[in-house]
Amino acid sequence: MNSLLHKKVENRFGRPIKFSYECVELSAHIKKSINTNISPQTLRRVMGFIKDNVKTSNRILDYISIYCGYDNYETLLSHKENKEQQVDESVVETIKLFYSIEINKSYDINYQRASGNIAKLIVTNSALFNKLSGFLAKKEASQIYFFERYPYIDGLNESYLSHLQKYMQNKKTIESDLFGYSLHFLSHYLRENFDELPKYIKKINEIDNTNEIHPFPIARKLMSNIVFAHYNNDQYAINEWTKVVFSEEKNINKKYKSNNVFPFYHYIIADYFNLIGEYESALKVYKIAELDYKSYNDGSIEFGYYENFDLIKAITYYNTGDKQAAKRILKRIDSSMVQFTFQDYHNINRKILEYNLTGPLTSRKKELLKEEINLLIDKTGYTLFRKFIKE
Repeated sequence: MNSLLHKKVENRFGRPIKFSYECVELSAHIKKSINTNISPQTLRRVMGFIKDNVKTSNRILDYISIYCGYDNYETLLSHKENKEQQVDESVVETIKLFYSIEINKSYDINYQRASGNIAKLIVTNSALFNKLSGFLAKKEASQIYFFERYPYIDGLNESYLSHLQKYMQNKKTIESDLFGYSLHFLSHYLRENFDELPKYIKKINEIDNTNEIHPFPIARKLMSNIVFAHYNNDQYAINEWTKVVFSEEKNINKKYKSNNVFPFYHYIIADYFNLIGEYESALKVYKIAELDYKSYNDGSIEFGYYENFDLIKAITYYNTGDKQAAKRILKRIDSSMVQFTFQDYHNINRKILEYNLTGPLTSRKKELLKEEINLLIDKTGYTLFRKFIKE
């Protein structure tokens, strides 16, 4: 029995598998998660309860690996645990208790922010994340207040995506699929893994009936298509999808406009437009948001979103020729307010803008900024951003 596979299965299942009879429940969970039948008897053999020297087929090993969030068994084997990090079992149990509470259906910003503190603890400790990911994928509270409210934009690497896949297998809704596949797409685009884009754009576009879901995933679906068209140099498709973007803006579910809260849809749209150099469209989106939504945080929105949206605006002004406006906006942005989930992403964009605004007479400052940018790009793997540095 491969000990790594055994550990991955237990982490995915959400608890240790100590007894043979638990393989019945494991079989049912695999069926529910990936719609594949693996008999309890086969799982007893895989988990080491039956030792009859019968070799498990590669097909079964691949299915179990998919259940664990990987593309196949070979990919699972390539993601070994970090042996240097130790997991405190008392911390694991405390986190499980926190996410086991019954969800209050009314919006609770204090619980959300408490969840954010715990989410930061989890995503910055790979061993802890590996230990907890199966549990987090199952529980309604952690599905919402870990995966959905705190998507780890700074760490969209293969390890995080494997955990996100577990969440998608458990929740299985239109919104969770669209959310998950869109983050996969964004990850591969930022890391310039362009061969992966067709697979995920296909999955994204197979998802319909999105009218009643949150504006974030709706925006990500539309903009993934525009990014894909940009990658294919298809200006006609960019124009057509852009029409849909502005048409959809008028039809966003009214509950997200009722209190003139944060412009979730516009935030995503403008950011993606900047990623492909469609700055005029980004600025148009931002100006619509300024008319219809609050321009300040009244305490009901997570920290950092208004600051990052200001940065998006500064980038659009710089690239549409108004450098003075970009400088004024940049000066007022308190980047320390940006939450951990997208702090590196924010700082890459900020430092690139600062670099591009810095004149040639301050070359030492430019050198330092470029060093900082490259360190952040190396840390995240988001090599796409190097093309925005203007030499």
